[in-house]
Amino acid sequence: MERRHLAQFIAVVDSESISEAARRLHVSQPAVSQSIRELEKTLDTPLFVRGRRLTLTPAGRALVGPARQTLRSFDNARAAVQSVESLHTGRLDLAVVHGLAVDPLAPLLVRFRRRYPDVTVRLQHAPFGVEGFETLRRGEAELLLTDHPGPFPKHSSIEIPVSDLMVAFSPKTTDIPAGDTVDLADLVRFPLIIGLPERSASQQAFVAEVASANLPLPTLVVETEHREVILPLLLEGVGAAVLSAPEAMAAASMGAQIRRIDLPPLRSCVLYHRHDPLSPAASAFVALVRS
Repeated sequence: MERRHLAQFIAVVDSESISEAARRLHVSQPAVSQSIRELEKTLDTPLFVRGRRLTLTPAGRALVGPARQTLRSFDNARAAVQSVESLHTGRLDLAVVHGLAVDPLAPLLVRFRRRYPDVTVRLQHAPFGVEGFETLRRGEAELLLTDHPGPFPKHSSIEIPVSDLMVAFSPKTTDIPAGDTVDLADLVRFPLIIGLPERSASQQAFVAEVASANLPLPTLVVETEHREVILPLLLEGVGAAVLSAPEAMAAASMGAQIRRIDLPPLRSCVLYHRHDPLSPAASAFVALVRS
């Protein structure tokens, strides 16, 4: 079994097509077909069900994770030889759950890019909860940024400070309580635009605070994971919005009225990685976070 066998197998898995895999790899379609046959012969089992679309057999599904990890190990070894300290090459593969990309990730990436300008950063979405760790298990990312509480078995973890949540009101809103802070009883009076999915730890903590105060849940006029739509809706008076501090400050620069929320911290953030050796780029990012 050679590296090319695994690389072409993963390319077929990702593209669901031998012809598309060949195009992505810049090789001929017969070469990819032959490589898959050789791999199946080596493993003595079919990896795909042939039909109008290629689908994985149970054996094929079992191979995907180890194949990705093996390919990453090859890439890590090459990167380590090429650039151990200077990081003149390489790629940082990082998965992040919704709501943590702006804060705290963006400032960390700014620092990382300034220090290692030749490293490519690849961000991908990760599901909330335990499912997010599948990105690490399948080798799709080396690092996971999530609000799942640590520690998590078989993974190293680093807790990262995050800013408190704030509430932003439209410039047209006139009945906002005076002062810099809004208490929970006042907040739930306003219709809300929420960018925190139900499965996020932040929204669950917010709902728990409302319930413990014996208050009614606020009216949710818009609930979305598309954070780019929140600011236009907010400024037009569709509803108030619960935002991270950096997002709230950006809204304020466009005329929104912002207040702190009189609540204990609701947000959490943990950076996870497997105990396997990390690539130089991932090791550098972990070191930056620890510092």
